[in-house]
Amino acid sequence: MQESENKGKTRREFLKYVGSFFATGLAISTVYPILTSCEKDESLPAPPPGSDIIIDLKQHPELASVPGIKKISVQNPITLTVIVKRTSQTNFLVFSSLCPHQGVDLELPQNPDGNLKCPKHFAEFSTMESNKGTVVANPQGVKVGNLPTYQSEYDASKNILIIKLS
Repeated sequence: MQESENKGKTRREFLKYVGSFFATGLAISTVYPILTSCEKDESLPAPPPGSDIIIDLKQHPELASVPGIKKISVQNPITLTVIVKRTSQTNFLVFSSLCPHQGVDLELPQNPDGNLKCPKHFAEFSTMESNKGTVVANPQGVKVGNLPTYQSEYDASKNILIIKLS
């Protein structure tokens, strides 16, 4: 009888140990991301100055009409993804495609005049000429600045957009 009681006690101790080990692991894996997320403003570095980026608009039919909006990745002279919005026949706005808070890839609006949205913290940035890149919604109250924008020039004769990096 003594041996069977010892086996039961040992088994209970083992199950308690395993249960506490599992609970500790679960608590750490749940609490750690909460404690470390958003602990600081993670500013993104500006792209290095250099040659201008040239975008052939014939390759982007979404930008043929006003308003039009599209996310475009370019490789030369640097790798960069931007969001381009056509606001008139001769004017374009160019935004960074990354949220300035933690660098999450922004979502395009369903309507070209809608706001760009961060899927992580739900911040929204204006695509309107009057307040381009301004934070217009920040429901979680994260420390987020306005969305970086780039200067651009449109060459109507060649139908190209030149994005100025310097």
